[in-house]
Amino acid sequence: MDSLLPRLRHASAAAALLALAACGGGGPHASFAPEDAEPVAVATAVVEALAVPVYEEVVGTVRPRKEAQVSAKVTGRLLEMHAVPGMRVKAGDVLAKLEVGELDAALARAEAALVQADRDLARLRNLRDTGAIAVADYEQAESRQGMAAATVAETRTMVENATVTAPFDGTVTRKFLEPGDLGTPGRAIFSMEDPSLLRLEIHVGESLAGTLALGATFRVEVSGAGAELDGVVGELSPSADVGSRTFLAKLDLPPHQDLRAGQFGRAFLPRGDRDGLLVPAAAVISRGQMDYVFVAEEGVARLRIVSVGATREGRTEILAGLDGGESVVVSPPPSLRDGQPLAGG
Repeated sequence: MDSLLPRLRHASAAAALLALAACGGGGPHASFAPEDAEPVAVATAVVEALAVPVYEEVVGTVRPRKEAQVSAKVTGRLLEMHAVPGMRVKAGDVLAKLEVGELDAALARAEAALVQADRDLARLRNLRDTGAIAVADYEQAESRQGMAAATVAETRTMVENATVTAPFDGTVTRKFLEPGDLGTPGRAIFSMEDPSLLRLEIHVGESLAGTLALGATFRVEVSGAGAELDGVVGELSPSADVGSRTFLAKLDLPPHQDLRAGQFGRAFLPRGDRDGLLVPAAAVISRGQMDYVFVAEEGVARLRIVSVGATREGRTEILAGLDGGESVVVSPPPSLRDGQPLAGG
C-alpha cells in the first residue's frame, strides 16, 4: 500500500496540471519537466507539526465610543443652521441658533431692574452711613439688588442657550430639524460622533462569556478597512440579553485611517489549541480555486495539491495534502516544473 502513495500523489499532480490547463491556467509550473531538465537551485523548509490556536469568530459592528444627540436647552424656532452632516466641528462651535424674542425682552427687563436696584442700594448706603435710615431698610434693598442680579444671570444664561454648540470635537452625522422647526429641550437637532474613538460591539454566547474580562485583548479584523487590529475589552455586560441569551462586549479599537463607524468586523476569541501543519506562506502557490506546493522528494520537485487554512505571521496552515516532516520548496521559481531535479535546499 505504501508503494502506491508516491504514484497516487504524482497522479494528483497530473490531475492538477490537467485542471489548470482546462481552466486556461497554463502559466508557470503548469507542465511536467523533461527528462533531461537541468537541476534548479531552490530553498526548502520542513513542514512543521505544531499546536495551532483555535478561535471562535464573533461578528460585530464598529461604533463610536463617543456619540451624542444635540438638542436645544430652551424652546424656540430654529433661526439659523450652521452645520450639515459630514462636517467636522470643534467643541464649542456654533451648530444652530434659535429665535427667542421673549427671552431677549425678559433679559432687557431684568437688566433694567438691576440698574434700578443698584441705584437704590447706593442711595440707601449713604443714608445708612449717616444714620438716616434703619439698618433693616438697607438690608431689604441689598436683598432686592441681589435677586435682581441673579435674575439677570439666569435670563442671560437662557438667552445664551438659544445658541446650540458642539459638545466635543467630532463629526456631524445626522440633521433632524430644518430652519423654522420648533426646537425644544430633548428634541434632537443633530447627532454627532467622534470618529477617532471607535470600538467593535459584539454579542458573545454564554459559553464564551466566561472567557472575557475587562482589559483583555483579542484580534479584530475589519474587512471594509482592510485592517487587522487589537481590540481591548472596554465594557462588558454583566447580564445576558433575555431574547438572544448573549452578553454585549465592547472592544476598544486603536486609531486607523480607514476605520469607519458602521463597518462590519470580526473578533477572534481563543478556544484552545489543536494539532496542525504549518509551512512558509511563500511555499503555497494559488491558481484559480486550487492551492499547491512543490515537495522536495529525493532531490526532485513534486507538485502536490493542498488544502490551506489561515495565514498568520508569514506561515500558512495546511489542512490536507502534506505530512509533518516533509520538505517544501519556498518561493518556487516560475521555471520550476513537476519532476524537475533540485539543487540545493
